[in-house]
Amino acid sequence: MLARILALAILSVAVAAPAEAAKRRPAAAPTRADFGKSLVPLYPGVVGEYVQIPGAPSAGTPGPLATATFLRLRAAADGISPKPVNAVVVAMPGFSSTPAHWLYLGAQLVQKASERTCAGAPCRLEIWIVQRRGANLADTTGARLARAQGQPIVALDYYFDRVIGYDPDRPGRFPMGVPLKDLVGLGHSKWRPLEQGDVPFMADWGFETYAGDVDRMIALVRQQSGARTVFLAGHSQGGGFLASYAGRLQGDGRRGHEKLAGLIFLDGGPSAGAAPMTDADLEAYLRRVKALRSGSAPVFTDATGPLGGLAGPVAGAATMVTSAYYALSDPNAESVFGPPAFGGSAASPAGDAFLRTLRLSWLARAGMTFDIDPLPGAGLQIPFLSALGEGLGQLDFRPKPGTEAMCDAYKEKPSPPGFPPITTIIAPVTCAPLPAQLDESRVYGWRDGAAGSPNDVGRAILWLHSQGYAPARSNIRPAALVLRSGGTLSLDASAMPASNPYASERYDFDMMTFARFRSFRVRTEGVDLDVDKAAIVGIPVYVARQSPAPRADNPFPGVSDFTEVNRTGTYQTPAAKALTPIDPAINAARYRHTDFVSADDSRAGQVRPGEPGASVVANTLVDWVLKRARGRAVVPTPASLGVTDIY
Repeated sequence: MLARILALAILSVAVAAPAEAAKRRPAAAPTRADFGKSLVPLYPGVVGEYVQIPGAPSAGTPGPLATATFLRLRAAADGISPKPVNAVVVAMPGFSSTPAHWLYLGAQLVQKASERTCAGAPCRLEIWIVQRRGANLADTTGARLARAQGQPIVALDYYFDRVIGYDPDRPGRFPMGVPLKDLVGLGHSKWRPLEQGDVPFMADWGFETYAGDVDRMIALVRQQSGARTVFLAGHSQGGGFLASYAGRLQGDGRRGHEKLAGLIFLDGGPSAGAAPMTDADLEAYLRRVKALRSGSAPVFTDATGPLGGLAGPVAGAATMVTSAYYALSDPNAESVFGPPAFGGSAASPAGDAFLRTLRLSWLARAGMTFDIDPLPGAGLQIPFLSALGEGLGQLDFRPKPGTEAMCDAYKEKPSPPGFPPITTIIAPVTCAPLPAQLDESRVYGWRDGAAGSPNDVGRAILWLHSQGYAPARSNIRPAALVLRSGGTLSLDASAMPASNPYASERYDFDMMTFARFRSFRVRTEGVDLDVDKAAIVGIPVYVARQSPAPRADNPFPGVSDFTEVNRTGTYQTPAAKALTPIDPAINAARYRHTDFVSADDSRAGQVRPGEPGASVVANTLVDWVLKRARGRAVVPTPASLGVTDIY
């Protein structure tokens, strides 16, 4: 089956994308602040625009794909002419992460800034969230057409054809237990994944390339003389990028931190590295780079690593279909998709059978996608997400009367390499539920946020909206890619995907490697990097993380303005406290890894930041940024960037 599908994929790459994509013309620019489908759900004062600009040149990368892309969040009240800003935060997401994960923290910061006054006028803060280049290789045509027509089935047909009903055990629903790759090329579906050999240039999509892309984003911000308005933020793996970028020597002889107003680390660092890179370290690094460039190592992640089948282009296509349903369906209606990690999530075969049988709502499906423990003690989440997910609530499940005592005794399941056993990640599993405990006539819902658990600061409805969000305003147009088969393919990445279907192995390797070193210099084999994290001095630093350190753990001796919010409280140096004192009792004790960028803020002002309903980051960071910004900057208008409505 797989061989047949691969053969179809190879034959099909000579076929260009649908004529509809090639003929599409930019829509007329809006004349008023009526952004409709581009407003952030639950935050109608914030508009998002998906922007692409020329990026850093990279060896072998075709010009149309050498681009820097970001989700721009700004005040909708400014319409098509954004006012000069007090600050721009450029944010780098974490491992296998996208702008969708930052959507709600970004919207909260933009809104909170607009409610404050700066020099007699409403403050203006914009958030520009980096979308890494692998997402530019996605074909989002099906997702965009589905949104334009208001019919999510259009996306399903484009990527997988009408596979609902393909699995006789799940009538009317998407197949489960069938490898996603086996569903590619069935019937009349139009989409085919790229192969490793189609994108050899991805071997050079590493830290250096993305640092160059961020340089070009920052260059769009025209700061007044003497102004400091640009902050750099990173979550998780993005914190490693942040430290290396801040210590990176640029072409004008200055290091990255010298051009920034502040550094923001969110549960990712602030690591300064332990020691300089040695010659042996450099040789090992270059061996890996050569393997990527030669094609002996894959250049993008595909159904491997800790995410397994949740990673790669086919999983990305499935996410685009799911996103269309999230955006266009009633959250309480029955999901045609089952739990996302079936076959790799439960602690027992019975648990897998339970997930296969479970009928659930779209909201429950969203919650089970990223919650660390959707049914406490049942082991229904994969270990990777148990460690790096967030608290979103829990599945609204009660055993069918008379089956309460039934369960499958827990048997320890191996974790991915590098991760501890599942029992040390979440609450110890006592038993996995059985299919016989389900009422098969019932669609199971979700108890959102704190309603499901008093310690959950996230909400599944926010995850659903963030995954379903793709602003209708974009400047991205189809780009042609010549394939190794000799054909060409038109890639339309204009409808922002909620996943990165072609995650760069080079970037992930760079981040894993460079995080270890305090300083390194690589000037060979086409790599030109000089990074010294010890040189990071005189710049304000904000940190929010899970660490229980009983003090501010500042790894930068040259930084005197340092704020850290962690599990035990808020700790500030005298210089930081003098500028923006924060209640020392504010803490992140309830926060899991992804909560730092996705926490709910619907009860802000009613409860202390860090409690459910008040984002610990949004409510401490907004004033921290505004107090450290200096002067104002002119930001580009959407028209100057070519942004129009695309659906």
